[in-house]
Amino acid sequence: MTRLEHLLTIFAEECNEVAQRATKALRFGLHEIQSGQGFTNGDRIWCEFYDLLGIMEMLKNEPGGLAKPPYTQEEGIAGKRNSVELYLKYSAKLGTVDGHQSPAGLPKDDDGAKP
Repeated sequence: MTRLEHLLTIFAEECNEVAQRATKALRFGLHEIQSGQGFTNGDRIWCEFYDLLGIMEMLKNEPGGLAKPPYTQEEGIAGKRNSVELYLKYSAKLGTVDGHQSPAGLPKDDDGAKP
């Protein structure tokens, strides 16, 4: 295994650790503190996210690693937020999400079309 492959393996593990913390928060709540731990599930999501960012930095700086992203962080975040809101509305129309309202400042999609 090369160093790059090793870093990619750690990246995959960190992605799974973020997901695992999110599922714990779904099951037990963001504010629950697991026995023997000093942080809430919400805090631990942040910790795992920072671990993920750390390995992303390493991959970015590794020879042959990640290239420069195709858009800025702000553009990526805005695009994801818009996409999530669009699909939340669609899910609400299908009856699979309760009480959804888009936050202020995000585009409205009231034409009833599927995303």
